[in-house]
Amino acid sequence: MSQNSSQKKNSITSLDEYDRLSQLYSDAWDRVQSGGTGSGYSGIHYEVFNILRQYGKTANGRDEALSELKKLLREYEQEHLGKKDESDDEYLSKFDDL
Repeated sequence: MSQNSSQKKNSITSLDEYDRLSQLYSDAWDRVQSGGTGSGYSGIHYEVFNILRQYGKTANGRDEALSELKKLLREYEQEHLGKKDESDDEYLSKFDDL
């Protein structure tokens, strides 16, 4: 077994890691939406591809890479940060009776 494959992990393991990957996702998404005109973001998708490889995931293109990164982030949110599927209005309605 190669050393690289033994270092792969399947999910985000800490809040710091989540925050770092969330910022990367945001930056990469902005880069794709800008059509590649954003200064300082040249090649950011290569960083996303590299991160995905560290988690044992692959993607065929920038859009798919962003989708896979978002899945990693959502898995962490659901497991460690609580329910994220409810809308802001649903969340705020809990406080109506207070």
